[in-house]
Amino acid sequence: MSNRLSLTPRSGQKPETTSRLPHSQLTQHGPDHVIDKLHEWCFSLPSVANESSGISVPGARALVMHDSVKCNHAAFMVGREFAHIHPHPDNGSMHVKLLPEDALEVTGKGWGEDHYLVTQGQYPVGLVMVFSPRDDGELEIVKSIVRKSYEYATGETSPA
Repeated sequence: MSNRLSLTPRSGQKPETTSRLPHSQLTQHGPDHVIDKLHEWCFSLPSVANESSGISVPGARALVMHDSVKCNHAAFMVGREFAHIHPHPDNGSMHVKLLPEDALEVTGKGWGEDHYLVTQGQYPVGLVMVFSPRDDGELEIVKSIVRKSYEYATGETSPA
């Protein structure tokens, strides 16, 4: 079992986001070259397919576990999708499923916020929007969050 997520606080003000569906980030998006690196890294994870999201806006790219892999189905949003990356104009923000304690770490340190449905009491804590990485340093933090979501999906982590 992996260690819990431990993040440094995100610098600057929180980005503006929507308070409706689709839940989107409106400001502070990272540049294309950083978001391209995010896509490349996410879709290089073992047993992860790059597919159209089954739940997000058109153009969103979903991280979907291959059917051949044994998984923790509590970690999926829909089908075998455990995360997705939003397209332009909401470039690089993501929705990911996490263990509740990891979701609280992400929101508490300013790297994301609870999904709109969580704030409305329609979905349990654990579904978060991770803000778009603005530079390579933030990309490393976002990758650590996505890795936790991946570990949750593959069953490499379990509640403490």
